[in-house]
Amino acid sequence: MIELETLKTQSVGELVKLARKLQDELFQAKFQHATQQLKTPHKLRELKKDIARVKTIATQRRHEALAGKPVTPKPVKAAAPKVDDASKSPAGGKAPKAAKAPKADKPAAKAAKKKGA
Repeated sequence: MIELETLKTQSVGELVKLARKLQDELFQAKFQHATQQLKTPHKLRELKKDIARVKTIATQRRHEALAGKPVTPKPVKAAAPKVDDASKSPAGGKAPKAAKAPKADKPAAKAAKKKGA
């Protein structure tokens, strides 16, 4: 596992090279795993997480360079609690449907159609 502090001290170019190296290692480890030669299968997970760490730091550095200031992650907003409407209405939370109005017959229009056809 790569230490986060060492990643933060490296430049973007070094991070890109390190990500490429880790991807090559992951590729080789996948082949070893498929041929039953990989002694430590958890190495696959560690390599994937290391690649993600390296790419994350590199992306943050690129954004810092573009914006000219450090990028801090946005705080996650908590979801608003849902209000249980079932206790408020007797129909179990559903509003009653309105009755449909009957369709108006248009005898003059029907008669004109029959005469014209």
